Formats: sequence, structure tokens, C-alpha cells
Amino acid sequence: MHKKLALFSALVTLGMMLVLIMGGTVTKTDSGDGCGTDWPLCHGKLIPTNPSVETMIEYSHRVVSGIEGLLIIALTVWTFAVVKNRYDVKVFAFLAFIFMLIQSIIGAGAVIWQQSDAILALHFGISLVSFASLLILTILLFEGERVHRAVSERLKIHLYGLTIYTMVVVYTGAYVRHLGATYACVGWPVCSQDVWTFESYVQMGHRIMAGLLVFYTLYVLYLARRETNRLVETGMWASLFFILLQVGTGAWIVLGGHATYVPLLHAFLITCYFGIISYLAYHAYRSQKQTTASARQKSV
Repeated sequence: MHKKLALFSALVTLGMMLVLIMGGTVTKTDSGDGCGTDWPLCHGKLIPTNPSVETMIEYSHRVVSGIEGLLIIALTVWTFAVVKNRYDVKVFAFLAFIFMLIQSIIGAGAVIWQQSDAILALHFGISLVSFASLLILTILLFEGERVHRAVSERLKIHLYGLTIYTMVVVYTGAYVRHLGATYACVGWPVCSQDVWTFESYVQMGHRIMAGLLVFYTLYVLYLARRETNRLVETGMWASLFFILLQVGTGAWIVLGGHATYVPLLHAFLITCYFGIISYLAYHAYRSQKQTTASARQKSV
């Protein structure tokens, strides 16, 4: 195990979590235009003078994102330099870099060209994939060459499905925020107003999909318990914990949680949930590969 590299990867993963939370702060406070239409400069300057609150929020997000980008580049180069026999480790380091780059391009484009809400909603999801790649990379570095018990084909397929469906739900949630539809519905869990708008339908659609995500999580947990797969079961229990809290904070926002920290907590919880689910999905893929390779060696 490359201990120093693993510790550095953990640090970079935490940094990506900070970037996600700061990005959520920019969206929540409507600070996306805090630096005008200049990028990477802020109001035409490297360091803005007499900045407003919105400028400080947007500028600090850019600075932290830039530092995090450099750390991800360093992590990727370091990983490729010292890890010789782990193709999967290199893949996740590369994915973290690529999605960080895409996220930066979309963020810059949002400032310069004022993109649509549908495009802006992609920003959080892409950052989430970069975070999940970093998390998986960190776990793999700490695990080393450990061999895990194989996951059944049925459970593997549903872990894949849960990961993909989560991305769809995350996108709809990000679209709700960028569309300004957070408070488009009166009441929770069902919109109770008489007049429905496009924003109301988007908000209600996200609620339905989030509710289905809870039930899907419960079902995958049930499958893991039937297989008595300790690692997947533990991960699914943790996932259920985070998704229930995430739904709870979503209700809190709608019913009066106007403080900035509430939607940030909402984003933090879904980030933790997605990170765990993504690792479990890769674990299912990897464990079957390990079992197949072990069987081949025994037959030889």
C-alpha cells in the first residue's frame, strides 16, 4: 500500500467535498454573477477590491476550486508515477481529473456565456462524479490488494442501477435549484396549491423521484441482507441513513428551512450517499473480476 499517496488522496477528496459545498453556497446565495462576466479574473482584476458579499462568495469558490484542481492534477501524476500494477487505481485518478476539468469548463462557461438552467444543473452532478472517483481511489489505495467476496449478478445489476438512478435524481434536484423552483410547491410531501406552474411540476417530479430512490435503496439493502454480504450490507445501511436525512432536509427546506446551511447540508448528505453507492457499485464489479481471476489460477 502507498500510505503517503493514500493520505494525500484522502486530503484531496475532502477538498472536493469543500468545493461542492462552496458551489452550493454560490447557488443558494445567487452569487454566480459575483465576479461579473469575467473569468478567471473577477471584475477584471486578479484580486477584487472592495468586494460585495456575493463577490467574496464567488471569488472564494473560484480560488478553492483552482487549488483543488491543482491538487487533483498532482494526485493523478503521482498515482501514475508510483502505482504500477493497479489499472483500476489509475482509471479513477484519471476520471477524477477529467470530470474536474469538465466541471471547470462548465463553471467558466456559466460565467462568460450565462448558460441555461438545464446546463447549469449538470455542474453539480459532474462535480459529484469527480468526488466519487476520488473517494473510490482513496479507498482502493488504503485497501491495497485485498480480495473481497463476490457479489451476485442480481445485486450487482441493482447497484449499477441505483448509481445511475441517483445521478438522475441529483440532476433533477440541481435543476430545481437553478430554475428557482425550490419554493414552487405549497406543502410537503404533495404540492397542495390550486394553480400549478412549470416550476411546480419540476419540484413535484423531483420529490417523487427522491421518494422512489428511498424505496430503491431499501430494496438493494434487502438484497444485500439476503446474500449476507457484510461489506455491501454495511454500505447500504449507511446509504439508507444518508438518504433518509437528505429527504428530511429537503422537507425542512420546503417547510421553512431558509437558512443557508440547510440546503448545504442537503447537498452534503447526497454527496455522501452517492460516494458510498458508487464505491459499492465498483466493489460489485471488482469482486466478480477477482473471483474469476482466482478461479482461472486454480484451474491452471
